[in-house]
Amino acid sequence: MLKRRVLRATLTMPSGDVVLDQTLDLRFNIRKAALALQNRAIVTVFGMSQSLREQLLSQFTAWNKRQVESGMADQKWINIKLEAGYVDSEGIEISAVVFKGQVVVVNLVSAPPDIGISIQCYTRQIDKTTFITGPAPTNTTLVEYVTWAADQMGIGSNFICDTSYNDQIITNPSSGALVVSAIIIDIQNTRRPDVAAFIDDDFLYVKDRDKLVNPSEISYITEFVGIPSWTEWGVEFECMFDTTIKLAHGVDITSKLNPSVNGQYVIVSLDYDLTSRDVPFYVRPQGAPPSA
Repeated sequence: MLKRRVLRATLTMPSGDVVLDQTLDLRFNIRKAALALQNRAIVTVFGMSQSLREQLLSQFTAWNKRQVESGMADQKWINIKLEAGYVDSEGIEISAVVFKGQVVVVNLVSAPPDIGISIQCYTRQIDKTTFITGPAPTNTTLVEYVTWAADQMGIGSNFICDTSYNDQIITNPSSGALVVSAIIIDIQNTRRPDVAAFIDDDFLYVKDRDKLVNPSEISYITEFVGIPSWTEWGVEFECMFDTTIKLAHGVDITSKLNPSVNGQYVIVSLDYDLTSRDVPFYVRPQGAPPSA
């Protein structure tokens, strides 16, 4: 029996949170990559209230986006959180956050009678235009530098720094960075290629490259949409949405139609195609073989 879907977009408006859920005609197209500076999502929605639609369409235009990026206008960012999952046979919701970011551009995608809008979103969008407010410590340990970086990013305590270099002294980190978005690259550069640093939604991960995968959190996938296949970097497959499939986590796949791909991989990118009323409710991971 097919489970009832959960699909929810929460917009943090000045007047309070506005929730768009699966009772509307919703579609999430999300692209996430472990080493990308920004991940993106496109939310297509039909049936939104007229007042909310007009507010978004007037505030998040392509014209306004260009002015903000050129420094000619200030942007009043609206945060957005996307969740997906299922309701089991006992009525218990099992869902996960699949994206957190900011609304950037809103466009019309259809005319009356069924008015639909497209909401383009990016993670850490505010970091592109936010200047670093204070200099990084000049002689510091890696863990202290990551703590400072998390504070600059507004992440607070939502980070983990688990490396073999935590207590080693680094000199003048982030000396050439002007905006917050450049810090994540500088963290990787401190011990390249032994240290990996990336952000998944609002959590900063800094780990040794051989510590990225937790063996106790491997997802086992045996059912697919289509046939898994090899790519130049590893494997690609598509399956029904699974809350356990996450960036930089391990996955163990077993395919009867293409057994050559069977084995364990590290997820390096995710594409989501999630709908409330259409057929797709899929995730398409790309995985790379784990390092020896």
